[in-house]
Amino acid sequence: MTKTKTAKSKAIKQKGFTKGKVKNTKVKQGFSRWLIVTAIKLSIIFVALISLYSIYLDGKVRQTFEGQRWQIPAQVYANIPVINADKPINLAKVESELIHLNYQRVTRVTSPGQFSRQGSKVTIFRREFDFGYGLQEPALISIEQKNGEVYRLTENSEVKHSVKLEPILIDRILSADAEDRVFLSLEQVPQQLIDTLLLIEDRDFYSHHGISPTGILRAFWKNMLAGATVQGGSTLTQQLAKNMYLNRQKTIWRKVNEALISVILELRYSKDQLLEAYINEVYLGQHYANGIYGFGLASQFYFGKPLSELDDAQIALLIAQVKGPSYYDPWRKPERASERRDLILRVMFENHTLTKNSYLNAIEQPLSIRSERRFAKQSYPAYMQLVRRELKDIGAGNALQSGIKVFTGFDLVRQQNAEQAVIEQLAQLEKSKDSSELQTAVIVSDIRTGQIQAVVGGKEVKYSGFNRALDAKRPIGSLIKPVIYLTALERYQQYNLATPLADEPISLKSSTGKRWQPKNYDGKYRGHVPLIDGLVKSLNIPTVNLGLKLGLADVADTLHTLGYQGKVKKVPSMLLGSTNMSAFEVNQWYNTIANSGIYNRALAINKVVSGDGETLWQRENVVDARLSSQGAYLIDYALTKVTSEGTAKSLAWKFPEQLLAGKTGTSNDLRDSWFVGYDQESVVTTWIGRDDNKSTGLTGSSGALTLFANYLKKQGSHSRYDFMPDGVEFATFELATGNAVTDECAKVAQYPAVTEGIFFSTECLEKKPEPPSWLERLFGLGDD
Repeated sequence: MTKTKTAKSKAIKQKGFTKGKVKNTKVKQGFSRWLIVTAIKLSIIFVALISLYSIYLDGKVRQTFEGQRWQIPAQVYANIPVINADKPINLAKVESELIHLNYQRVTRVTSPGQFSRQGSKVTIFRREFDFGYGLQEPALISIEQKNGEVYRLTENSEVKHSVKLEPILIDRILSADAEDRVFLSLEQVPQQLIDTLLLIEDRDFYSHHGISPTGILRAFWKNMLAGATVQGGSTLTQQLAKNMYLNRQKTIWRKVNEALISVILELRYSKDQLLEAYINEVYLGQHYANGIYGFGLASQFYFGKPLSELDDAQIALLIAQVKGPSYYDPWRKPERASERRDLILRVMFENHTLTKNSYLNAIEQPLSIRSERRFAKQSYPAYMQLVRRELKDIGAGNALQSGIKVFTGFDLVRQQNAEQAVIEQLAQLEKSKDSSELQTAVIVSDIRTGQIQAVVGGKEVKYSGFNRALDAKRPIGSLIKPVIYLTALERYQQYNLATPLADEPISLKSSTGKRWQPKNYDGKYRGHVPLIDGLVKSLNIPTVNLGLKLGLADVADTLHTLGYQGKVKKVPSMLLGSTNMSAFEVNQWYNTIANSGIYNRALAINKVVSGDGETLWQRENVVDARLSSQGAYLIDYALTKVTSEGTAKSLAWKFPEQLLAGKTGTSNDLRDSWFVGYDQESVVTTWIGRDDNKSTGLTGSSGALTLFANYLKKQGSHSRYDFMPDGVEFATFELATGNAVTDECAKVAQYPAVTEGIFFSTECLEKKPEPPSWLERLFGLGDD
């Protein structure tokens, strides 16, 4: 019985054990199943989250990459030099501008960016450039001069009537976050730079999919063997992802983002697109507060020339900067930069992108960087203020960071000559007046187009503050007088250059009872003077009398017709220049007078082109004749007499072989000294005054005119020549009556006049005496 119980007991225990074991097994299986299900669920959630996040990243990547990837500075260019086969040329000016553009003077021209001069022949290898209608290939240009004019002009050995040269870059309008770059298409990048960049940074670039484990292992092995960092582990795509989309914090999350973005970039875009983006995005240095991004700008920053003109050693030094622009800074750490460059050159040689001789020559070269870290860029703040205002006015202000090209009428030589004239002349005038408070403004414009060629906004020519040429509005004094006389000459039935004007004391009473009694500058009265003398000698009384007869409203209308857009207070004092204007405003309407009455709006900008080559805005070229050709000729004739016989006659002996035109102006109490002068090419408006509006002690002749003369001495001039229009001829006028008379009358003068307005008189106040007979001449009987 005991055995039976024991066996039964064992059986029961065995059965319980088995049940427990099965139960535990079921528990374990259930837990495992739960783990698997949970893992699957978590994996699905993880994949979903990664997918959603990838979709978010994909949108971010596409928005940046396919939109405006970078803030590319607006590039502002000077006037495009055009050489014509039938026009005068100043080879010294051409040479100066080429040097300013960092063209290399050589004995024999062989590559773009070089030029040579042999006597009267200049040979230029023009760089590739986009003049606003697509990138133009480099061109070999030859200019041969004879007697000051071009007589043979060729481009790539083909005879041309005209050729264009590369314009000067006068400024770059940077982005708000101070990024600066020069965008290059992949086709513009030298193959040597591409090959070397891939060798050093990512030789598997065209075979991997954004991340390269083998590249990381190979870089580790190469660097260990070399004992230095020869190759990087990150792919170019990863570097691009980091530079374009991420910050520089070294965290795991950033590395995850970098990997995901790299894969997205590889899936979305071609290798060439990614390589082009990298070449323009990579950070390669720091120019004070501004970052240097991309190889295009880095080439200018380190070597002062385009990427296409770099040699092997310079390319190697640029690629050395990818590893660390601060660590390998060639100005601060030349030995370290040289060592890194030579290491890259060795890799180039070992991989057969350099021959042995090229390699040995390259490692022997100095770094050949620019002598100073600061960009050798001239500063023309007054002119750039005008450009910025115009960009805003034409609606291009929002496109400033999209790589637009702005082509202007800026003339480097005229600007430099104007600045130098200001520096010299104001120093001389301040010394003679024992004053250091004089200020100035200068505007130079092209007569035929109205383009603004130069602007000086004050005595400190490089100061970017208050621009007196644009914003200082001062009484213009006698500058207004040509408007009054022009108004009369357009009424050719009533007035001509010989019409007598009263020069006697006058007294006018205003509505408030205040009397106005103008006087001539010399305090004298002449009774009557011919109309032309009133302007040439700048007489106040004849001018006021004439203006009052014409009507103040008509004079104001003429001023607006010439191009002045401001308001004119129609009071008698306006006839002596009480209206306030800036030098820019004055230059505008004088340009119309100088251009035979044809109006052109005064603008600095000629054309604005997008980064893609699309013309966003272009200056309209329309013929807008505001004056009759006869009236325009007569007023111009009178203004040439101002410089030969009148208040600006000092120009006649300073420039005896040149025919110039112009007008002086002086405001009350000698507060403002003005002069506007022009030759056949440009109008120059000069003003000298004080910011506190106190007297300068200078008239238009003793102040602003001397500044104009100094400028013209430096610039040179082209003598005025006006063809007499149909309907105008010279006639003999009796000075006392203003009548057209025969040669029998005494006290006469010859002036041009509108033919229809000439009415001949058969009578004279005084006839010429009969010439003595031969007998009287023989015995002297006809002499007093």
